[in-house]
Amino acid sequence: MTRIVRGMARGARVLLLLALPLLAAASGDPLAEVRALIESGRLHQASARLQALTSGPLAQGAEQQALRARLALQMGRLDEAEAALLEAERLGAGGSLRAQRAELAQRRGQGELARAQWQALQQDDSVPLLERQRANLELAALEEPGPGLARLRATEPGLSDAALLLRLAELAQAAPLADPQLAERALRRVRGTSLQRAQALQAQAALVEASGPARREEALRLNREALALVDTLPDAQQAELRVLLDWQAARLEPGTPSALASLQRAVAQLETVRDDWPLTDETGRSTHQSLFQPLYLQLADALLRRADGAQGEERQAWLRRTRDALEQLYQAELQDYLGDRCEVDAVKGEGASSALPAGSAAIYPLLLADRVALLVEDAKGLDSFASAASPQAVHEAAMVLAKRLRDRAPGYLSAARSLHDALVQPIASWLAARGTQTLVWVNDGPLRLVPMAALYDGERHLLDRYQTANVLGMSMTNTQAARMERVQALVAGAGRFGAVVDRLASETWAQPLRRQLLGAAAEAEPGATRSLQAQRMREALELPGVAEEVKTLQRLLPGPVLQDARFTVQGFSGQVQKGGHRVVHIASHGVFGGSAATSFLMAYDDLLTLPNLQNLLQSESTRRQPIELLTLSACQTAEGNERAPLGLSGAALKARARSVLGTLWPVDDAATVQLMSAFYAGWTARPELGKAAALREAQRTLLRQADTRHPYYWAPFALIGNWQ
Repeated sequence: MTRIVRGMARGARVLLLLALPLLAAASGDPLAEVRALIESGRLHQASARLQALTSGPLAQGAEQQALRARLALQMGRLDEAEAALLEAERLGAGGSLRAQRAELAQRRGQGELARAQWQALQQDDSVPLLERQRANLELAALEEPGPGLARLRATEPGLSDAALLLRLAELAQAAPLADPQLAERALRRVRGTSLQRAQALQAQAALVEASGPARREEALRLNREALALVDTLPDAQQAELRVLLDWQAARLEPGTPSALASLQRAVAQLETVRDDWPLTDETGRSTHQSLFQPLYLQLADALLRRADGAQGEERQAWLRRTRDALEQLYQAELQDYLGDRCEVDAVKGEGASSALPAGSAAIYPLLLADRVALLVEDAKGLDSFASAASPQAVHEAAMVLAKRLRDRAPGYLSAARSLHDALVQPIASWLAARGTQTLVWVNDGPLRLVPMAALYDGERHLLDRYQTANVLGMSMTNTQAARMERVQALVAGAGRFGAVVDRLASETWAQPLRRQLLGAAAEAEPGATRSLQAQRMREALELPGVAEEVKTLQRLLPGPVLQDARFTVQGFSGQVQKGGHRVVHIASHGVFGGSAATSFLMAYDDLLTLPNLQNLLQSESTRRQPIELLTLSACQTAEGNERAPLGLSGAALKARARSVLGTLWPVDDAATVQLMSAFYAGWTARPELGKAAALREAQRTLLRQADTRHPYYWAPFALIGNWQ
């Protein structure tokens, strides 16, 4: 139940801001509207209003910058918050920003820095009492469990502010500072606004719920009391609390019609406030993981169960609602990955369609709490199937297969067979009866790490039977066939690197990459200067196969080529601005991590981040004629990170590309050249057959050769997005 009570923290923090001198209301204050929007939870509107003020006389005001930092913190935009804090301090805001500085450090996991800043606030007698009490609570959150809990217990008697009591209860309701009795005492003492009392009742219900089914009726009573209070609140204050209360009500009455109704209300309400919901909570944890994913999957589970008991059009209606819930979930996850509640379906393009063409089937594998379900759709309709495998078995097989293929290790066939039996065998007859040729996988979690073409039925890989493609969601995929009269390409490749390595050798965030390249011992070598480290990294980063790859593609793809020292960020941008490129092929190092902030491509002189890629590809010609294919050769997704493959989808979105061809792990140079050559030759010769067909034939060429038969060589190439 940690995530449920934690969900109240945002409201508590918003109300706590009223106690901060920086945000005190003042008559005639032009920022009062922004404060009011923040305090009511309408963050998206507050951001737009604050942005509108940047052209006025307040553009450089310290208070405006401090407010911008406050807003960015609540929305989980930590880099923006830091930039605003620096600007506010430069303009003289001074000591009034110490709490925000401490919170920023805490959200970033910089425990020692946050502890020092909260300690300084707590010991400063000139700071208002409420701020010192808040600092004491945050210090407890950063201490070891024993001292932290002792600090909470010592702080409790002096608290009377409702927001601080809510924060105390949040910290005390679960590990590592677990004291449910302390949490319940604090919640019973909340005597603030109707909103705060409703928050306290919801949190009490969550604590009672966590204690077990014996107190279910008590939890339901508290939930109903909270809902009654919510009904008295203004609409803007109701929205987020209603999401949590309806979700809680559904969990307390599982499997009932009222539970399904509660889940539907919770999701409908969440959709209305999704743009305003912060990307991270106060601990820095993704709200997608703590709220969106479990809520939407619970709704999908309930809808599927209703479909199982229906027939005909009624069954189709329930299945469509299940699919729509999953699509909403996957849109929210991509927004979360990119760090912005943006309109992700813009990747489809104006007038685009997401309808499935004949011969293609979309497969949604669902790893639910107690079962594995398969939702399938083609041009004729939807159906669902149960798998005999457990969610735990599928999860384990996916992780084992992904690692063994990446490591070129033996023993991968058993995991590949297990996944085939779990995910393909239950729908095999359905696919055959419908004449399916292309499997479009809409995967989630660990299944994103698996190249589905490598699944094995005991005799053949899935590659031998079907074309395969991956999409993050059908609602975010343009399925229209490409019109490719001619292919004009931009090929950029770097096998050697210049100034970008100096940056990677010096920046703190790049330390894991340095250790991967040099080893911990080499990086810490006492006599190793930064320039020596950079030289060693430059040697380790060399990609000798890129030269051959670029040379081969020059013969196949007409258009400009940028290689090594010519592949600079500025040079790449200049070529992109000229427009007309239906294919952009980048052969260079690139890493996609657990968020857009940890993902990048390497040019010769600097990094191409995902926002950077978007800025470079915003030409008018690109808007009129989107890139058909973005190929990222030699890039890789972070090993074992289930969210890393989202970076490939994010790169396609940022580049306004209809599809992306990337790799899940570093690939053999010779195999890459051979596969890329075969793929482009096949696709450009017969574009009407589609990209998935061309990729399949190129992969089968490697599969048939003795030295490249292992899936390590041909399986990591993943086509994401439009497969036609």
